[in-house]
Amino acid sequence: MPKPLNLVHLANFNSTNIGNGALISGLEYLIESDLTRDIVWLREPWDDYTFGLRQFDRQFVRLVNNSDGLIINGAVAIHGRDYLKETGLRFELPITLVEEIKKPVIFYGISYRHFKGQAFFHQDTLRNNLAYYAENPNIFLAVRNDGTKKWLRETLLLSDMALDKIHELPDSGVFVQAQAGCYPEILPGRKVIIFAANDEDAQYRYGEANVGNTRDTGYSLGQKTIHPDDRQWIQNRSRLIHAVSNALTKILRSSGAQLVLVPHYLDDLKFIASLVDSFEPRITHQSTITTGLMRGQGTSYFYGRYQQADLAISMRVHSMSPCIGLGVPMIPLITQARMWDFLSDVELDDLALDAFSADLEEKLIGQSLMLLADSSQERARFSQAKSMMREQARRINKQIGQLFGIES
Repeated sequence: MPKPLNLVHLANFNSTNIGNGALISGLEYLIESDLTRDIVWLREPWDDYTFGLRQFDRQFVRLVNNSDGLIINGAVAIHGRDYLKETGLRFELPITLVEEIKKPVIFYGISYRHFKGQAFFHQDTLRNNLAYYAENPNIFLAVRNDGTKKWLRETLLLSDMALDKIHELPDSGVFVQAQAGCYPEILPGRKVIIFAANDEDAQYRYGEANVGNTRDTGYSLGQKTIHPDDRQWIQNRSRLIHAVSNALTKILRSSGAQLVLVPHYLDDLKFIASLVDSFEPRITHQSTITTGLMRGQGTSYFYGRYQQADLAISMRVHSMSPCIGLGVPMIPLITQARMWDFLSDVELDDLALDAFSADLEEKLIGQSLMLLADSSQERARFSQAKSMMREQARRINKQIGQLFGIES
């Protein structure tokens, strides 16, 4: 019987953003399912490296060389921060040390997050490192199917030679493993609407440069932040909250449903507070509740709550993609290009609502009430999209298995 594979899994294990838990859960499920070998996971907290508690150094190289290989999780790795001086991305292991790694290195669907007008530092360093990874036969470089490859081409201006060797991989959050628990905050006998806010990078998310260009990935990068007008982005954010509040009020009144606000990260609490402030007392006291945050260890429980929902309204990537995988009726409320690009890749972009459109309130009401009445068609489309992504992941995992000497 073949011995187990010992794989270092570099991921945000200590993060308070539950989306990282979805990525971790889905990745380990996919690898364990497709590589036809028992896996021993050596879980390494990437966020500890990001915040200086550990270092990408020769000791890290020894860790990988003493295993069978390194899997780098599909988290946001490309965001242009000033402190990423070695590589330009969150995997800050210098090329001189990467060259000392003798085992396969797999970038399993890394992603970008950047808004027009934000500074983006070390662009040349990032281009050089990505080109090196793409050419290295010991490295398998796969980005998420959320338009990251498109962004690398149109915005970072990565060379065609490098782009040709970069693979695309479905967001592993689609395959999160959820297990329902006891949810006393959910009232029996009433339909459940989950709302997942997103208030990260608020001044850029709601700034004019993004509001008018939520599909744009072809903008120019700068190394100097263009500070959005405070009055404008605050006004845009307030307008969105007002539209969502009005829509939810009418939906809850018409359907008799209950609203469960599910923050995925600390920033979301700011949006939730503003939303609750805008509700009338009847809605807050009789129809609305919010849950707490959860670390990755609670992923299956957190997304088990999603399985109790009749509808999710999703401003977050890892509210949106798990809903597709779990078959939860969902309305994507879009504030960034990579959400459009992911939905377009899986042929579901017609379901999305632009969060900044003038008719958002009307469309959100209509779409929500329709899905609460009958979601069978959307569930079928989600099942089809999940099957398509599962087959894509299976093909990619076959190539990855070959790097570990596994022939299926």
